[in-house]
Amino acid sequence: MKGIHTLVERWANAWSSGSPDELLSLLSDDCIYEDVPTQHVTRGKQEIAAFARVAMRAFPDLRMEVTCSFATEEAAAAEWIGTGTHAGDFAGLPATSRRFRMRGASILVFRGDKLQRVSDYWDLASSGLLPGAPSGQTGSG
Repeated sequence: MKGIHTLVERWANAWSSGSPDELLSLLSDDCIYEDVPTQHVTRGKQEIAAFARVAMRAFPDLRMEVTCSFATEEAAAAEWIGTGTHAGDFAGLPATSRRFRMRGASILVFRGDKLQRVSDYWDLASSGLLPGAPSGQTGSG
C-alpha cells in the first residue's frame, strides 16, 4: 500500500507545484476529474490540462497538504487542507485577491499506477472564495 499512499502525496504535490504537466503525469489517458462544489467535470488529459491551467492561474500559490488518507488496491480517500491566494477568476468566481484556507476531501480511483478518476469535495460556502464572504480561514486542521 505504500506505493498507493505515495501516489496520493504525489497528486497533492502536483497541485501545489503549479505545473499542469506534473498533474497530468499521474493520470490515465481516460481520466475523469470532478470538482464537485463547482459542478465542473473534465474528461481526458486535454480537458483536465485546460482545467488545471485555469485553477493554477487562479490560485498561483496553492498548497495542498494531505492530513489523512486510506487506500485499497483500487481507490483512496484523502482529507486535505488547501491554502493560497484567490488571484484569478475560477469557475464563475471572480478573483478576490484574498488568502484562503479550506478543508476538503478527495476520492481517487486507480488504474494500475495511474489515477483514473478523481472527485474533489470542499466547502465552497466557508472557503472565502465567494464574493463578499469573509476570508476563508475555516476548519481546525
